[in-house]
Amino acid sequence: MSSTLRVFVGEHWPEQPSTRWVLLDAAGELLQQGESDALRWPRADFCEAVISAPGMSCLRAAIPHRVSGRDLLQVVAGVLEDQLLDDPDNCHLTVSGRRRDSVDVLVIARARLRNVLTQFSALNRPLSAAFSQLQTLPTSESDWAFAVAKDAVIVSQPDEVPLVLDESMDGAAPTLLGTLVGNVDASGNGTRFTVRPEVGSKVDLAAWKSELHSENVRVGQEYHWYALVDGAADILHGEFASRQRRNSTWMLIKPAAVVAVVAIAAYLAVGFVRLGLSSYGVHQTEGRIAELFGAAFPGVPAVAPLAQTRRHLDQLRAAHGLARSDDALVLLAAVAEVLGADSTNSVKELNYANQQLTVVFEPDKAARIDDVKRQLTDRGLQVTRQETAQDMPSLRVGRDMTK
Repeated sequence: MSSTLRVFVGEHWPEQPSTRWVLLDAAGELLQQGESDALRWPRADFCEAVISAPGMSCLRAAIPHRVSGRDLLQVVAGVLEDQLLDDPDNCHLTVSGRRRDSVDVLVIARARLRNVLTQFSALNRPLSAAFSQLQTLPTSESDWAFAVAKDAVIVSQPDEVPLVLDESMDGAAPTLLGTLVGNVDASGNGTRFTVRPEVGSKVDLAAWKSELHSENVRVGQEYHWYALVDGAADILHGEFASRQRRNSTWMLIKPAAVVAVVAIAAYLAVGFVRLGLSSYGVHQTEGRIAELFGAAFPGVPAVAPLAQTRRHLDQLRAAHGLARSDDALVLLAAVAEVLGADSTNSVKELNYANQQLTVVFEPDKAARIDDVKRQLTDRGLQVTRQETAQDMPSLRVGRDMTK
């Protein structure tokens, strides 16, 4: 089962090498967590990064729905040119969500992302994926949510892109929060505000209510920096595309493929063993037959012992006045046994020559010819179907000396 190491990349990493990390199983369940430098990170099949919210931004661009995905990033870069803090060529853009006539775009400096990738490669922990901390707080259509992280406050607004505010001091709400919320109706059954503190973060609920001018403020479940929202966008694409991600599909199916290969190999091995044993048994039987033939017919070379034995037996039968296996009466008895009661008015003509019996059937019995041929063959006879000059169905029956 594969595992994933997810590392938090703060603004001051790797200058400050100690950082938070979690180890997740294939289902995304938490196995371990800690805070240390790279030398103490646990081993894992994949390594992912969550880049801190202050190091990235999320913007919304008005893009017509008809713009294809192939041209989307180029169009987005042109539309957001005036909103970007740097030259578009210095920014790496990732579409994180798309509506009918707009898209949400994550923005990070190319130099910063390139430096992060270089550092992880130098640590022999190449990244298979990278995400933004802005993708760890689910959005709501009606409620506001605030993630009180250790280095920032992430704000999730109804139907808006997430924002980042300064770190909450002593559990109080950020000073810009009241201005951001403005005159939102938070009374009665109106908008609700949920504050989700990270482990170790304080929340002064009274101060938050005062800043938001609302009593409809509650402390929600604990915030986790590593818990990505459904459909979180991987920012490693284009020139930053991860080679590890290309192999991720193989890593997922590798256990099943290994089991399948082992099962096939075992099946083939058993088959070869059985084939070898069968071949050995056949050789042993053939050797025994040749030995018995040599004892019974001294001085006669064993070319085809079974056929030779049958011929010698027929010769002995004939020498003692007995019927050979290919005599007319013997072949006729076999045909009569197969035809049974249906033999009446079935046979039009019988001919015997060269130890072979030719049976010509009435035309209305043509449908039974194949069945009769099969039954005679099962009795060890050599049967050939023929057509007479008058298109009468017929069978030529003889003894198969090889059986």
